[in-house]
This record gives sequence, structure tokens and C-alpha cells, in this order.
Amino acid sequence: MPKPIFKAWYCALFTALTISSSCGHHRSQEQADAAYVEAKRLAETGSYIKAIVACQQALEADQNHLEALLLAGSILHKQGDFERAIQHIAQAVQRYPDNVEARIALGDLYMRKRQNDLSASAYEAAIALAPDHISPYRKLAIVLCNQGRYDDAVAALLKAVQLAPENAATHYNLGAVYEQLAYSDSAIAAYEQTVVLDSSYADAHYHLGQIYTKLGHLEEAEVRFRTVLRHDPGYANAHTLLGQVLLKQGRTAAAETAFQKALAADPFEKEAYHRLGTLYLRQARTEEGQKLLAAFERLRKASDDISRYRYILTLYPEDADAHYNLGVLYAGLGHFPAAAAEYQQTLAINPADLSARNNLANILLRQGKIAAAIRQYEKILAFNSRYVQAYYNLGNAYMAMGDVQRATEAFQKTIKIEPNHADAHYSLGAIYLGQDRTAAGEAELEIYRRLTE
Repeated sequence: MPKPIFKAWYCALFTALTISSSCGHHRSQEQADAAYVEAKRLAETGSYIKAIVACQQALEADQNHLEALLLAGSILHKQGDFERAIQHIAQAVQRYPDNVEARIALGDLYMRKRQNDLSASAYEAAIALAPDHISPYRKLAIVLCNQGRYDDAVAALLKAVQLAPENAATHYNLGAVYEQLAYSDSAIAAYEQTVVLDSSYADAHYHLGQIYTKLGHLEEAEVRFRTVLRHDPGYANAHTLLGQVLLKQGRTAAAETAFQKALAADPFEKEAYHRLGTLYLRQARTEEGQKLLAAFERLRKASDDISRYRYILTLYPEDADAHYNLGVLYAGLGHFPAAAAEYQQTLAINPADLSARNNLANILLRQGKIAAAIRQYEKILAFNSRYVQAYYNLGNAYMAMGDVQRATEAFQKTIKIEPNHADAHYSLGAIYLGQDRTAAGEAELEIYRRLTE
């Protein structure tokens, strides 16, 4: 009799454990799903940091929660944390190898990091899984162009056109590759098909104008550029190329106006500086011409990088890293309002980007917006109480406000965190000397001299 009793007890325990485990699994899955729903809601409102926390909660409940992995990867991509983004997306691919969205997301990340071989492999895997989806073909074509494999890019885009012949963007991409290959007739045909499908496609009209200019068809080029500007009056490059066409036609005054409109639309349109500056020199307007050509030379050094980050933003509008780098480039050229706008875009995506916040605060301080700058420095220190440059900059802001006591405290904290911060020693020494604390002031200045020798 004992043996059957033992067996019944064992079966009951096993059943109880199985039921308990199953319920626990369901509870974990429910918790993961609920956390993901909250993460998605937060992400849709732009609360990315909170969304990441909610994704983490979902993944603590279910480490292989596909939607949470993809959402976390997407947010981290936007915030410029590419390595962590890749970790999340790669985990999704490993756990769900047949998921097309995960493969494409991985390809996007590798493309953003310029790891073209890995990106191409990810897109090719997506195509193998979903050969009727056009998105991976188009993205693969971009990577193939980056690799100089233009014929392969054409083949990928032709397949996409075959799958979705009414997709204007695919025809446009095909035209761009043909133009790169200098196949003018094929490029024109592809761009023309683009505007047949979407007559307002400004980029296609622009490239048609560019090709017609090269072919010497100036009247047709002018028509195309004016079509661009009818749809998008702020298209700076179209103003510039229209100006070049008008110059070739001998319409100097109209060309001058076009170049001026280009610069009004985009102060970083380098070719407009060059063309307008050269025109002024020919008209003996030497001072104006030299000023514009000097601006052209300054801009030329940064122009390729500006173009690259702008292009990234056409692919990924919420790429915080691209916005940040544009801010740095714009500030380096002295265009501080434009730089501030890019830093604000960065912070809208990633409020924890302390470098962007510090740079924004510095611009606000430069603009005389001292209270606003102080608020930004204080936000930095709320994120990281040992962010030494924020303390130093905060000291400068308090000095600009005339609050010497708070400035002193900020410089002292700077030195406490970084004893060899030369500028903080200098600023503190100047304050002490201004307060007739000669010995203390000279001691700080001696440290400054020693650190800067």
C-alpha cells in the first residue's frame, strides 16, 4: 500500500508543479506584453528613455520578447547607441531567424555603421525570407552603391520595380544609380517615370534638370528647376543650378537673384557662395565677391560631412547622432542658431545626451540667454553630478550673471572633480584677486601656469 500512496503523492506534486509553472509562464508573458504595450505608447509620444525602461521590464519578464527587442533596438538606433541596438536586434534574429523585420532592422544598423558587407548579408537574408517585399531590395541597392557595385544595385532595383511598378521612389532610386553610371538616357527614363507616378517628386525633377544641363538642353533644364521650386521653394540646390543655367543664357540679373535665394534657403549651400562670389568679382564688386568666396572656402572643408549627415536624416529622420554631428559642424562654421536647433533635435530624441545639452547651453550663453543656459547646465548635473565641464561652464554663466559667490562654488567643484582643470584655476584666481585675496589668487594662477606650460 505505501508504494501506490507514494506514487499518487508524486503525481499530485508533479501536477501541481506543472500547473504552477504554467501559470507562472503565463503571468510572465502577460507582464512582458503589458510592459511592451506601455513601451510602445511611450515611444509614440517621444518618451524614449522611459520607453527603454519599459522594454527592459518586458525583457526581464521574457528575455526573447520579439516586439520588445525590436522596439528597444529601434530606440537605441535613434539615440545613436548602435552597439546596444545591434545586441538587441541580433538577439531577435537569433531567436526568430525567419522574422523579416528583424533582418531588415539589423541591415539598417550595419548600414548606419558603414559595415556594408554585414548590411548586405542582412538584407539578402530578408529577401530570401520575403522575396515579394520591395523594402529590402531598395535598401540593398543603397549598400551595393556604397560598395561601388552599381550593376548589382540596378538588378536589385529592377526586381523592386517588377514587384511594385507603381512605386515612384523605386523608379527614382533606379534613376539615381543610372545617373551615377552616366547612363543618361536610362536615368532620364527612370526619373520621367517617377514624375509620371508622382508629379510633385521634387528630387526627380531636380535630377532631370541636372542631366539636361550637362547635355546642354538649357531650356528643358530651366523648366525642371522651376518645377522643383514650384513644389519646394526652399530647395537651395535647385536655386543654385537654376542660377547656373540662367548665367549660361546670359541672364545675369536673374542668375544673381537665384544664387541669393539659394543662400537664403540654405546658408550651407556652398556652390551658391562660389557662383555668386565669382559673379561679383567679374562685376568688379570685389569686396562682396571676396567675402562670399571666403565663406565658400570655410564651408568646403565641412561640406561633405554636412551632406552625409543630412543624407542619413533622409533615411532615419530621428537619428540623434546625425543631428548632433550636424550641430557640431554648424557651430564650427559660426551658424549658432542652426547648431542649437540640431542639438534640440538631438535632445528631443535622447534627453540623456549630455554633450548635446552642454553644447546647447554654451550657445545659449553665447547668445546672452544666461538663465536658459544655467537651466541646461543644471539638467546636466542632475543626470551626472560629476560632469566636470558643466560645473566649469556653470561658473562662467554665474559670472556673466554677476553672481560671484555661485561662480566661485562652481569653479571650486570643478577643481574638486578634476584638480588639473587649468581654466578653472585661472577663473578662481581671477575671482580671488578681485576680492583682494591676493595670496589665494596668486596661488591659483601659479597652478594655472604650471598646468599650461
